[in-house]
Amino acid sequence: MKRAKFIAVFFYLILCFTQSLFGQVAEEQIAPGIIYREYRRAEGPWVIQTVIIKRGLSDFELGAALGGQYIIGIEPLDKIAERYTRAGRFPLAGINGDFFILQRDPFQGDPVGLCYIDGELVSSPGTRAVFVILDDGTPDIERFTMTATVTRSGGAGSKVVGINQRCPENGIVLLTPTFFSETRPQLGSMQIVMELIDTLMVFKTHCRYIVQKLLNQDSLLTFHSRQCALIGLGSGAGFIKNVTIGDTLWYSPTLEPNDRRIRQAIGGGPRLLRNRQISIEASAEGIAESFVTTRHPRTAVGFNSEYIFLVTVDGRQPGYSVGMSLIELAQFIKELGADEAINLDGGGSTTMWVRGSIRNKPSDGSPRSIANALILYSKSPIRE
Repeated sequence: MKRAKFIAVFFYLILCFTQSLFGQVAEEQIAPGIIYREYRRAEGPWVIQTVIIKRGLSDFELGAALGGQYIIGIEPLDKIAERYTRAGRFPLAGINGDFFILQRDPFQGDPVGLCYIDGELVSSPGTRAVFVILDDGTPDIERFTMTATVTRSGGAGSKVVGINQRCPENGIVLLTPTFFSETRPQLGSMQIVMELIDTLMVFKTHCRYIVQKLLNQDSLLTFHSRQCALIGLGSGAGFIKNVTIGDTLWYSPTLEPNDRRIRQAIGGGPRLLRNRQISIEASAEGIAESFVTTRHPRTAVGFNSEYIFLVTVDGRQPGYSVGMSLIELAQFIKELGADEAINLDGGGSTTMWVRGSIRNKPSDGSPRSIANALILYSKSPIRE
């Protein structure tokens, strides 16, 4: 009895300390080892939603998910969770992911940075930081560069500048089945479709056989789930012009740093914390200072040796929650206990979904359609 009273008093004191540090706190256990907390702090005012996940839980997995099923699709976070549930997975919580092409465009939904889903490379990196989960479940934050070449029979080769994106002038890009079921219109492009031998992975040479070739820049090529397309402009189109149906191409992508096997990755930026110190690395990632200092709705992910933290901050709603600068966001995540943290897409995209419902108040008035998300899955159904 005395021990039970001591434990009750201990947790009461912890709760009082937490509320004095963070303001008003509402807490809900959503699964063993996983806590949802909402903080309300008067000094903003701020309303902040967090999901705190104990690392090493064998029954749960954190992974990237696409909006609208394809790279160029967009979809609200709750609809992403519903679609994955229908597909036989068990989403428990999630936040929005990377920055992306928001405006109506043939490439609407294309994320800015690196994206891996279940070990498959589906979007090549940009200049910004990326949140990754390695094959052994270890989280990390890193900036990556990709080097890729395509080589045809006889030895002629060319650089490939990106995966599942718009082709730049004098470049070549690769479109995988995750991009969509057809290519996009690009004036002056040349396109070929190839048989896909296996799932796209880095540090591996992929052999493909050309089955279609298109020189008419006003048309599109369709390709199915076992095919991919190569698109070229300028000198890149010149390389494609010289290949013929039946040729074999070898495609070899690598990432730097390369001392890791990535299972999941979602882009964002900039980095917020490094070794438990606030480190807003916007300049190194090509992000304007005004984005750092202005208060916006924010989304972030952080971690330490014991926990992963998913965080959203409502904003652009005077009297309720005004949003945070990146310095304020970094300070809050540090107070939570994170050693490392990265900012994700924010503004109208900021969304927190937990156990079937949106928990924050999106600044657009309703959840925005987004390119990708970071979803916490249960490996088996969770009882209500």
